Amino acid sequence: MKKLISMIAVAALLMTGCAKELKVTPAENLKVEYGEKLDNTKLFNVKESDENVKVDKVEGFDAKKLGEQEITVTFTDGEREKEGKVIITVEDTKKPAIELKKESVSITAGDKLVLKDNIKSVKDPVDGDLKYSEKAVEKDGYYIDKGKLDTKKAGTYDVKVIAADKNGNKTEKSFKVIVKKKETAKKPSTNNSGNGYSANTPTNNSGFSSSKPNNSENSSSSNGGSSSNSGNSNGGSSNNGGGQKPVNPAPHQHSITVTGHPDVVYSNMWFESIEESAIWADSYRGPNGDWSGFGYSSAQCSCGMWSPYFFNVTTWE
Repeated sequence: MKKLISMIAVAALLMTGCAKELKVTPAENLKVEYGEKLDNTKLFNVKESDENVKVDKVEGFDAKKLGEQEITVTFTDGEREKEGKVIITVEDTKKPAIELKKESVSITAGDKLVLKDNIKSVKDPVDGDLKYSEKAVEKDGYYIDKGKLDTKKAGTYDVKVIAADKNGNKTEKSFKVIVKKKETAKKPSTNNSGNGYSANTPTNNSGFSSSKPNNSENSSSSNGGSSSNSGNSNGGSSNNGGGQKPVNPAPHQHSITVTGHPDVVYSNMWFESIEESAIWADSYRGPNGDWSGFGYSSAQCSCGMWSPYFFNVTTWE
């Protein structure tokens, strides 16, 4: 009888021991995005494992190592533990992000252009900022493909920014470069009446020249040894018969006055039409090229010339 009781106790003990082993089914074909943390709930099959199973510890995982990895995972339900192996694959599917300051850049033919200045940022979502390279790169950087850009020839050109992260993922983004024809300086108008006066055309440092000369029509005739000069002279006319020399008119000074804007900035540029004035103002970026935004309009001088002016000016940080 005692022998029978002992055998029953041993059998019960064996059955109890088998029941205590934690049942966990490790995950299969598990993929993880480069640089991201492991989701521990995906390391095992919940439906095929015991209740209340959780991951207690993970060893051997590298989030920035591409390819297949075998990691060691310790599972627990709070009372029992079990160690298992899980195969995961780290993949990088996210491309770098390129952010431009403007979708198009305008210059005048012959002006200096730094294409990199139109790039606000180039970043990889995991590794951060990518460095600029003068040459083409396949990994970990970005460069600019100028295409057929010719800053000395008027036209519209497409320029590409090409970025590649550490794992070779590439992104491209384009912007336009508008090269405008350079305005040639107008030939000064000269009064040929012999009084030595010439109307000069103002020229500015940007290479634009525009002015509307205030010419006078001069005529002379023989009348008993005397001649008369009709034009913009003091008193309206002068008689050279008595030896008096004609008076030269003062050169016209362009000017405009703008109200309503406390921060108005005058351009001191003059154009024959408001359209020409607007084209120039649209591509202007301040005396040092550091204006990030502004409003502009044009006003007309008494002589008919147009001049752009700016307000609400902001600069790049």
